[in-house]
Amino acid sequence: MDARRCTDRGSITLETVIAVPVVLTAVLVTLHAALWFHARNIALSAAQEGVRVARAYGAKSDGSATALAFARSSGDGFLLSPSANASGSNATTVVVRVQGRSLSLIPFVRSNVSQVARGPREKFTTPSGGLPNAAPLPGANLGAEGR
Repeated sequence: MDARRCTDRGSITLETVIAVPVVLTAVLVTLHAALWFHARNIALSAAQEGVRVARAYGAKSDGSATALAFARSSGDGFLLSPSANASGSNATTVVVRVQGRSLSLIPFVRSNVSQVARGPREKFTTPSGGLPNAAPLPGANLGAEGR
């Protein structure tokens, strides 16, 4: 009777029942994190594209339409429900924010994504008649006697 009690029958099954769900959960969490990170990169790229267009000299757009179009075309299937706005922009700085959700493999888990890009507006400037209090360069005003 003692020989039957000391056997390891069924121990592999028990180990598998414990280990497989843990491993599968770890794989799903890793894939979920990778999908979130990819959606985050798409949102950041879209925001940067919107800033690039809006900061150009004489741009008529605030960049949000460009950012939204980029997010929809590049993030198809990875960045869900994208939206873009340029509410923080002013006369000297362009700010574009892109928001959305990442694709999720884990039920009932929603991962929101929000990225912001900023950049200065380009402006055209002209020199204002030289530098104030600038000394003339040596030899710049040589007359006939200096030659």
